[in-house]
Amino acid sequence: MRLLLLLFSISFTLSGQDIFTFEKSRKYGDYLLKSGQFELASKEFERLVYLSSNNDTLKTNLLKAYRLSNQTTLGIEKLSVLYADKTKVPYSPALEFSKLQMQNQSWQQAKEFWNKNESFSSDDKVLLNVTSDIFNNDFKSARVNISQISNQENELGIGYRSILEKEVRKKSPGLAALMSAVVPGTGKAYSNNWKDGIVSLFFTAGMAFQSYRSFNKYGTNNHRGWIYGGIGLGFYLGNIYGSVKSTKDYNRKKINALQHEASALFNTYY
Repeated sequence: MRLLLLLFSISFTLSGQDIFTFEKSRKYGDYLLKSGQFELASKEFERLVYLSSNNDTLKTNLLKAYRLSNQTTLGIEKLSVLYADKTKVPYSPALEFSKLQMQNQSWQQAKEFWNKNESFSSDDKVLLNVTSDIFNNDFKSARVNISQISNQENELGIGYRSILEKEVRKKSPGLAALMSAVVPGTGKAYSNNWKDGIVSLFFTAGMAFQSYRSFNKYGTNNHRGWIYGGIGLGFYLGNIYGSVKSTKDYNRKKINALQHEASALFNTYY
């Protein structure tokens, strides 16, 4: 009898507290999101959106949870369930959806979405298009697009213009090849690869000297001069090819650094 009274008392207490109210569930979802439990947060917000289908804040958090838990495909597919008309998606969930598409590297689809969406301002669309151009290595298009921004003092626009100015100062693979053809190793030094440049210079010069010395001492009919000369020629041609590759690697690393900088600016601004 006492056990039954105790169970009844506990049940009455819990029902009085109503621990499963919508508001407490929302706070729990926010806690999961802030504490980095993104997959659990996505499940909680799925339930909350089902209970309150017109709440755009909950939909934004659901898309954010999908993105942060790397459920990008699921998040992208979910938008058509959340909103019947993609052009009418409000700003916050539209921005989260754009980030999902970027994370999925669906750049063309992302462009089509934000250019048609009515919640983004004209400057937002410019900045989003420039972001897409930078990550697609289309810096020519990025320069054209950034010139269309109406607010020249926009923080992200200023940052992007700085990135585009840095991108112009790339190394020329053709010049590197020419430099190494004239003086072996200088093309690699031009791309800041000084160590390989010095090795190429001394090795190629060393083989050329040994070849000259052998021909001078033993004559042109002796095999030693031809062997040294062949090795030297191989290193000379390899040095030219290596200079071109070194310059391309330098440019690729620079572009990657600029894209990383663009990502940091974008995430800070949006």
